[in-house]
Amino acid sequence: MPASLSSGAGRRGYRRGMSQNGDPPQRPPLLTPRQEEFMLRAVPIDDHDPLQYGLGFQARLWAQVSLPYRNPGDVRSWERRNGAVTLVLQPGPQQAADGTVTYPFPYGVIPRLLLTWMATEAVRTKDRQLFLGPSLSKFLSEIGMGHATGGRLGSITRLREQIKRLAGTRMTVLDGRELAGHWHSKMESVQIATGWDLWLSPDEQQQVLWPSSITLSQEFYDSILAAPVPINMRHLAALRATRGSGLSIDIYTWLAWRMFNLKSSTLITWQRLAQQFGTDYARTRDFKAQFLKQLRPVTIVYPEAKVTVADNGLLLSPSPTPGRRFR
Repeated sequence: MPASLSSGAGRRGYRRGMSQNGDPPQRPPLLTPRQEEFMLRAVPIDDHDPLQYGLGFQARLWAQVSLPYRNPGDVRSWERRNGAVTLVLQPGPQQAADGTVTYPFPYGVIPRLLLTWMATEAVRTKDRQLFLGPSLSKFLSEIGMGHATGGRLGSITRLREQIKRLAGTRMTVLDGRELAGHWHSKMESVQIATGWDLWLSPDEQQQVLWPSSITLSQEFYDSILAAPVPINMRHLAALRATRGSGLSIDIYTWLAWRMFNLKSSTLITWQRLAQQFGTDYARTRDFKAQFLKQLRPVTIVYPEAKVTVADNGLLLSPSPTPGRRFR
């Protein structure tokens, strides 16, 4: 009997199925009571000013495919499939302080937060040139990274590195499928940004003399404005507050997109989900366990999502979108 993650149970935990002897199965808690309380407090939204109080956007592409969760290492390209759609990433050149040139990939949580910020700012300003703001501390807070910290492993260094990696990456989207008895193949290749100008101070309180900016490529900018997916920035902040992973952010974005378009209940098989989210797992059951662990906090911050866990996949039913209270 499938276990439900629908909103009725979303704020209290899994709605668990019964075992053969009638007792509920024992499962370890996925969040501590303190973490769950914090997330629930972070969910309420002020409806007065949507852009100021939480309404954000994401490009539709990142609801269909995802970036790497871990560093792919020294390879020429990296790919992720979702049905007929394949995303191929090719990293751009980066120069180290000693002059060495490398080709590093964007990966992990930070690029995902940056992409959400890029899409939100592009929709808000209707401009390809995006400004990070007068202080790094404020910018880090806006994208859900908390306070600025210095040092080799600090948030300033990690942010600077991932901005450069992300901005220099070229994305190629391949789409091949049969339509009306004919095979249709489509390819689009875009650079995320055409340039960046970063002025980052190690002092979180110090304002820099010149504004930092990222200039999106025309193609990537157009793709954002063509079909932006509405999300709730406070939901992402709540996920980050409990050290939410890149997978939990991807699940949230994917659900926001599916619920925005869903007209009837649809079953997504575990094999299909593993293809989209979990190519790092050799066995589907290992992916399923990790997916359910990361789905749990998503259903807390987005309790309206009607999601039911079945043996053969995830059943999605039409639900309000995260941005519904802003419309």
